[in-house]
Amino acid sequence: MPRRPRICFENAFYHVFNRGLNKELIFRQKKDYIKFLQCLQDLKAKKKYDHSIYAYVLMPNHFHLLIQTKKIPIGKIMSSLSTSYAMYFNKTYKRVGMLFQNRFKSKLCQKEDYFLGASRYIHLNPIVAGLVNNFEAYPWSSYHELFGTTSFSIIDKKEVIRLVGETPYEREVYRKFLEEGMLKFKDRDKDRDKELEKEYLFDDDISGKPSFNSITQKKYIRRKNNRHK
Repeated sequence: MPRRPRICFENAFYHVFNRGLNKELIFRQKKDYIKFLQCLQDLKAKKKYDHSIYAYVLMPNHFHLLIQTKKIPIGKIMSSLSTSYAMYFNKTYKRVGMLFQNRFKSKLCQKEDYFLGASRYIHLNPIVAGLVNNFEAYPWSSYHELFGTTSFSIIDKKEVIRLVGETPYEREVYRKFLEEGMLKFKDRDKDRDKELEKEYLFDDDISGKPSFNSITQKKYIRRKNNRHK
């Protein structure tokens, strides 16, 4: 069955996900997480890429990103990232072949409406998986770029602050919003909230208000037609 074409155009905002082949580990040691973050940081430093990252989490066998493209398509950015890290991983562990499962998944999102809930969902991953009990205890997420200490500078902090609020009080409200998600998860049964989970999975290619979905499809069709002229 042929793959559906990925929806892409300038200034598109995506929730991106990928996992290891057969759900195998893509991070085995601390140095692997560090290398992947270095790859993300190197992409940011390269002038040929002009994207912004708003949130991320690295899990033992998968990762999530919230990313906004500008002129460079999402496929080229992710291909560069995946190739760089896979080459390191295969060399380090003396393996050959694919590291990641198929092509990455992406959902085109309405940034202002999707960011808050998606960022909470992303940062909750290690807690839901039972790896840690709080955000501070997990070092491989963008939480520490906003509220902790880290040597990495990957997210577009200015734009994230614009979305959550520019004053210290507003940023504290955002931090409490993240923590409320953590407390809600701990207070309920083992079964996760299926409606919340479905909202941030990849069953749909687009997430936003009906008007956003309509405009997005028109932009995509117009861009596609222009390419074939």
